[in-house]
Amino acid sequence: MNSKKKRALGVSLVLAIVLVLAGTYAWFTSTDNVTNKFKTGALPDGSVKIVEDFEEPDPWLPDQEVKKEVGVLSNSNTDVVVRLSFKETLQKMEADGNKLKQYAYDTDQDSDTTLVPVPSVDFAANGYETPADLGLTPSGVPAGMTLVGKEVMTGKYEFALYRTDATSGDLYKMDADFAYDLTASTVTVTNVKYLYYKLGTTATKDWATAPSPATADITKSAIDDKILLGYSSDVDTAAATAGKWAYDPAGGWFYYIGKLAPGEVSPLILETVKLDGSADNTYQLMDYALDVRIEALQATEEAIDGGGFPGIPTSIANAIKAAL
Repeated sequence: MNSKKKRALGVSLVLAIVLVLAGTYAWFTSTDNVTNKFKTGALPDGSVKIVEDFEEPDPWLPDQEVKKEVGVLSNSNTDVVVRLSFKETLQKMEADGNKLKQYAYDTDQDSDTTLVPVPSVDFAANGYETPADLGLTPSGVPAGMTLVGKEVMTGKYEFALYRTDATSGDLYKMDADFAYDLTASTVTVTNVKYLYYKLGTTATKDWATAPSPATADITKSAIDDKILLGYSSDVDTAAATAGKWAYDPAGGWFYYIGKLAPGEVSPLILETVKLDGSADNTYQLMDYALDVRIEALQATEEAIDGGGFPGIPTSIANAIKAAL
């Protein structure tokens, strides 16, 4: 089945790592995409890892706080200093006011990757029955579709039409006109349409690219203020405190004030991600990704002063060196 049919309101964590070693005349780098090995003792890939405890929601609902604990593990054979930043990606469906905009087509558009079928409720679970159970004979129902109805008051019926995905069993809503004749015991379906939502534009924000979020704004997504980020008590936004994380609003990086010994795990930086309870129907079928990346240096004053962390504020650099 097309992955677009499986879209659900969700959040994901993507990890990227950049490792840097201070040398006398040059900087040696290694990334998770290309491994560069140097006999001079460059930090190899995997020297630091992001560790997380993430409970992926399915689906993610308004006012639901999702556990996402994020820290850093040192796998290096030497002490390291680290910094961490975020990159976000958000894609929502096209909206019409405070609800998703629906598009109607005469034929199915399942091959169009910009469209997502409108989900249908489980009518059977809501008291709807087949026409036969209602004593009615249906006509005009296309192959592969299901017509159901419900007597909502004496002599008055409501009908619905849906289709079922052959692979997943998911139900998709159809639009149609319904005419019933209780004297003739018939119900006729006409003007059948396939209903879809359409993907909106994708928004991205790299916190390390100016303008970076202000300190007062880091508790929410830099893309959408309905997405809330919950930090641990080991994030100190007021001062560069030893053993805690400090944020630099000019550069968009969090710095751990201290060093990580081989095998040591840093204090947590992030604990939860939450979709605010005021999020309306336009947040249905939203895709949100939080990309967490880290950079590491050998824990020496020379590495810190030599440009290993470009843009590091002097106050934070001094605090890290004092905590080595």
